[in-house]
Amino acid sequence: MWKQIIILTAATWAVAGCTPSYRVHVNGYTELSESIARSAALYVAIDPNSPNPIFQKQIKDSAAALLRDYGYTIAETPEAADYRATFQAGMESETVMGYTPSYHAYYGPRGGYPGRFRFGYSVQTPYFDTVYDQWLVLKLFKAGSPPAATPNPVWIGEAMLSTDRAELRETVDYLLIGCIEYLGVDTGRKVTVKIREDDPRLMSLRSR
Repeated sequence: MWKQIIILTAATWAVAGCTPSYRVHVNGYTELSESIARSAALYVAIDPNSPNPIFQKQIKDSAAALLRDYGYTIAETPEAADYRATFQAGMESETVMGYTPSYHAYYGPRGGYPGRFRFGYSVQTPYFDTVYDQWLVLKLFKAGSPPAATPNPVWIGEAMLSTDRAELRETVDYLLIGCIEYLGVDTGRKVTVKIREDDPRLMSLRSR
């Protein structure tokens, strides 16, 4: 049902001219005993085997810009960093079915006054829509792990939103903001962040 509401909300924006926003659902998991200092240096890595390295670099640049705006230092090499950040982003789709009422007028005698129109009855007409779940996972590793070892992340952030548009490029910055807002934090449960299109963090990214 809530995915149907997403579709109806998008239509309302178009009619009412309201500033669009997304509800980003975030989960944070940590093994850190204390919060990450804002003076910490972070290195944002990309997957060299990514099927789309250009998009990966765009996400990396956005992540680095957001982290810098939050006060963190962006390291140019892994060796100069306190933490190394990696990310994955993707999209899944599903078809949902809903019902909308369709009203039919009645013409005929009512209350002693023949030949007047009245609302007669309604039927529930089914409709189908495709909803796109768009997600991003951000992982944080302690720097300085031995090269031969497989390091375990000290923090994992998961962000997800649903929309009726199959355009991850339009939503990835919203997902990054949701994750970085809770960087290093154990949220304890899923939290929802409403991010408007005119959010200063988005505006800063788009002005680069």
